Amino acid sequence: MQIKKLIALSLLFFFVGQTSCGRENDLPAKSFGGTFTLGCSGKYNTLNPLTELSGPSALLTRVIFDGLIKIGARGNALPHLASSWKVSEGGRKWTFHLRRGVRFHDGHPFTADDVAFTLNLLAKGTAKAYPPISEKIAKIEIEDPYTISIFLDKPSSSFIYALAVPIVPRHILQGRDIRSTSFNYQPVGTGPFRLLARASDRIELEANQDYFLGRPYLDRLVVRIFDNQRLVWSHLMRGEIDAFEFFNAESYRIIKKIPSFRIYSSLRDFYYLIGFNLAKPLFKDRRVRQALNYAVDKESIITRVLKGRGMVASGTVFPYSWAYDPNVCPFPYDPIKAMELLREAGWQDTNGDHVLDRNGQRFEFQLCLPEGHDELDLASLMIVEQLSSLGIVVNIKKAPISILDRDCLIPRKFDAAFLYLLASSDPDKNYQFWHSSQIESGLNIFSYRNPRIDQLLDQGRRALSQEKRKIIYRDYQEEMHHDPAGIFLFWREYFFCVHKRYGGIEISPYGGLFKTVCNWYLIR
Repeated sequence: MQIKKLIALSLLFFFVGQTSCGRENDLPAKSFGGTFTLGCSGKYNTLNPLTELSGPSALLTRVIFDGLIKIGARGNALPHLASSWKVSEGGRKWTFHLRRGVRFHDGHPFTADDVAFTLNLLAKGTAKAYPPISEKIAKIEIEDPYTISIFLDKPSSSFIYALAVPIVPRHILQGRDIRSTSFNYQPVGTGPFRLLARASDRIELEANQDYFLGRPYLDRLVVRIFDNQRLVWSHLMRGEIDAFEFFNAESYRIIKKIPSFRIYSSLRDFYYLIGFNLAKPLFKDRRVRQALNYAVDKESIITRVLKGRGMVASGTVFPYSWAYDPNVCPFPYDPIKAMELLREAGWQDTNGDHVLDRNGQRFEFQLCLPEGHDELDLASLMIVEQLSSLGIVVNIKKAPISILDRDCLIPRKFDAAFLYLLASSDPDKNYQFWHSSQIESGLNIFSYRNPRIDQLLDQGRRALSQEKRKIIYRDYQEEMHHDPAGIFLFWREYFFCVHKRYGGIEISPYGGLFKTVCNWYLIR
């Protein structure tokens, strides 16, 4: 019941603020003007959305550029640069009608030529920030300047989500090397803000007066870039920045007490899990994996590690998604049930050493986790203690994520790994992680094989209506619960701290901090 309330309230708050840059719902208190300064840590390499999709660059490019579609509050595809689309020829032909009157920041009109140019870059694998889509697109036909048809090799219901990719200008980039062009530092998009000035530690954007949805309220959007979160924090306290994003629950408790700031929060679309290497005999019996889920107290981890700012995971589909089934409940903490299942699977302490064994093998495994994550460290210690009480020995191995990838995860040389995986806006993302075809060279590093899961993921790709897909992914969630690939732990919240002199702030589980930036305004 608490889970359903959390989702309902979060969606209510989001929909209240989910307006376009149009003015039909304006409040009298809103007015144009003001500069909003965001602090963040990290480095930006370029401002080209096709070559950089992380850190400050990802934040900035989302307001400089637009895609054909945008992602709604439930993870559904909504019109954006495309005003509408239709699917025909059994799902192989997608025809998009584009908005008229849209212009790039340099005044050049946006047309189907720009869409075709961008998609061809993706098809060639030139745009390293996005996976190549050459295996999906058979050909592209421009029917007129504002109509484009895309033909696929085979039907793909998830193809529409690829079209959230930012559209870049053909008239600037044609014939240039996308990796070295000056466009990487002088971007020109169609988005609500345009580049005004840049330095290594500061990017300044100004409102696009001709934005097709109406200009934003703010005149300026400044992003200041620091080496670490500690510096971001100190500049916030000195009043030199207006806002910053953070994940640490302890920081939330501190900032909440500062009267001049307001904190906005939402679940992130990453699920935390302990994934098992199912090539190992230890984890092949699904009763063992079910038992391990019953043996871990996820609620206590959320309370102690996340200070209550999270939600127990029931599986791999994001709770805000249209595909999420709330009737598939998380495994409750039930160590008695866990022991029953372990005994059924042949595990018991036969020699009195307080460790379960079967056929002479101790129930002992190594748990890999990335360094530098205090909350993962604490959660892993709690899990080790809870499993130890049942006679299961867990040995922790920590290393930088790059080392874990190279030495353990990619070569599949691990027992279990404490990781977080992206759920994404479309449940087809599960294909990459859990379809057996992805074991050898894909992202199914856990060697998870389940013919029923494969069948459902295949069907989910082929079905074109959301209603049919919802039924398919409901069955997928039920089967993944019955045959869990790991211990599904939690979804965590992220936080956006903003000075109270700004209004109109809403953050979304999809789309990042700046999804509703057009509605932000300075309270005068």
